[in-house]
Amino acid sequence: MPSVNLHDELPMSEPMPLAASASATPAGRPTAPSRPRAARAEPAPSAAVESRQQADMMNEIRAMKGLIEERFGALAFMERLQKSPKQAQLTTRLIDCGFSPALIRKLVDGLTDEVADEMAWAGEVLQRNLVTGEADAALEDQGGVFALVGSTGVGKTTSTAKLAAAFATRHGAANLGLITLDAYRLGAHEQLRGYGRILGVPVHTAHDRVALEDLLDLLSAKKMVLIDTAGLAQRDTRTRELLEMLSHSSIQRLLVVNAAQQGETIEDVLVAYKAAQAKGIVLSKLDEAVKLGPALDALIRHRLKVVAVANGQRVPEDWHRLTAQALMHRALRNAGSQAWRLDVNDVNLLFATPASTATPARRSRSAGPRGAAS
Repeated sequence: MPSVNLHDELPMSEPMPLAASASATPAGRPTAPSRPRAARAEPAPSAAVESRQQADMMNEIRAMKGLIEERFGALAFMERLQKSPKQAQLTTRLIDCGFSPALIRKLVDGLTDEVADEMAWAGEVLQRNLVTGEADAALEDQGGVFALVGSTGVGKTTSTAKLAAAFATRHGAANLGLITLDAYRLGAHEQLRGYGRILGVPVHTAHDRVALEDLLDLLSAKKMVLIDTAGLAQRDTRTRELLEMLSHSSIQRLLVVNAAQQGETIEDVLVAYKAAQAKGIVLSKLDEAVKLGPALDALIRHRLKVVAVANGQRVPEDWHRLTAQALMHRALRNAGSQAWRLDVNDVNLLFATPASTATPARRSRSAGPRGAAS
């Protein structure tokens, strides 16, 4: 007969306490039936936990929906390129010039069959959407207090010297004030002081906001005051402190952008330095940029104004104001190496890959070109 393990069939009864064993019921008297123990109820999840779980689930659903929409959008775009060789050719050319897929999609959507020269049409649309200060007075004629800000090595000190020399040539050095805040870089003071000695203008140093405000009061009679700032990486925590230091009501910020940088880096700089609150953009190092498309692409999408360009080290000869037509003509030139140029198959590979999900804040700052369908 097979053995049976009762411990697996029935639950073990709890041992009776010793005091209860001594006062056990006498033999023959019926014992009262024991009351069954009530099962302990599990605590219900709190409302906060349920709310958080529902929020997480909704976020996942939205992310999945966005991914599906991006995938179908890319497939639809690729189908249009395959049906229209003109759109495919335009897409290839614009990618070769360094423009972003986001801007190219909007341009290609507005291209119709009636357009004879797609590159000329694209150039006109991009020119209308590139904001420049060509209709405004030159910075050296406007006057005021300008602080040149930007990331490390973009040419802020040299641009300050060029603007100072241009102003001194027209209005005299006696009407110019120079201030430097660059206390981080070795020899930064001496570089600007060297330009100041050539112009005959003393250079003042401010180490904090109080000293800066005192100097602004001291130089309030000057027609133009230029402030050279420290070069800080866009992700440096001190960048916010610098912008707060320059929050004086009389200071107008000029963001210096290196035209030779990658498009993603320029995008990061524009956001970190709050370019939308700046007076305008100074495009530096045009002589070093193989492709001008990435810089102009970011400025178009963020709707920022180009107030001046710098294309060399000469002071002040390499300080210019260029029209939107001149900048776009330079951007649409095929100056890149043959190894970096794309064909239609490469375009299919790029646009078939779904774009990474961007933060809502950054998407809200970016805008497509106006008049792409005209």
